[in-house]
Amino acid sequence: MTSKELLISLITNLSLGIIKVIGGFFTNSKTLISDGIHCLSDMCTDIIGIIGTKLAKKKPDKEHPFGHGKIEYVTSMLMSIFIVLLGITCVINSFKSTTNDTNAIALIILFFCILVKLILSSYLLQKGKKLNNSILITNGTESRYDAYSSMFALLFIALSLINPNNKIINYDIIGSVIIGILTIKIGIQLFIRNIQSVIGEIDTDTNRQEILKDLILKNKKISIKRLTILKYGHYESVIIDLFVSPKMTIKESYRIENKIKTELKKDERIKYVTISYAPKETI
Repeated sequence: MTSKELLISLITNLSLGIIKVIGGFFTNSKTLISDGIHCLSDMCTDIIGIIGTKLAKKKPDKEHPFGHGKIEYVTSMLMSIFIVLLGITCVINSFKSTTNDTNAIALIILFFCILVKLILSSYLLQKGKKLNNSILITNGTESRYDAYSSMFALLFIALSLINPNNKIINYDIIGSVIIGILTIKIGIQLFIRNIQSVIGEIDTDTNRQEILKDLILKNKKISIKRLTILKYGHYESVIIDLFVSPKMTIKESYRIENKIKTELKKDERIKYVTISYAPKETI
């Protein structure tokens, strides 16, 4: 269940955010506090993801005969917009920051949080690819880049400790701007990817197409004119155009169709199969 993975992400982000903010206050590290607030803001995308997953699993209705799976893409777009806004806010606020007077405990706290965040992102990406779920993939990607941005925070906290009295270079500003730009970049990339999915995306994996074709062509009385795999969030619709003999009876074509649908739907991602026929003299 996608909601389970997102709930784990939500709890993890809440815990890490609290640790960073409290640790920032105790170590007098403004960078750590800012990174903690950034981490807490990730909870918003988790909440959006949970809501989107629930809506995407609504049963098909008269207006949406193929279900509501594409809500996943819309939800992911909202998450992407949030990431971009977060990056812009990070860049703007970076010029309002002041010099940090922190200590080494901030480095230990941040290192621990980065490690946890990398584990979380790997878990979400693995589950997202396994379940073919765009929300988990988007959430996992965001978590991965959040860990990378925390690495920059780690670097600039370390530089502040090494050279605390530097009046020429403001490490806070440099680090925050870089983190903000990276955040904006990944947000835009995710937004473009999900826009393409909303417009209408097909599975272009040639290996998978060949596997499906082999299953279909177990029946020697047919040949494939066209095979299209349409993505609907965490599930897919397969459209097949077949060449059949003009002498084939309706009863026989119906039997072949049911057999093909049964075989293809053994793949958990395939929820709908539509088959059409065209006559061909020689099969």
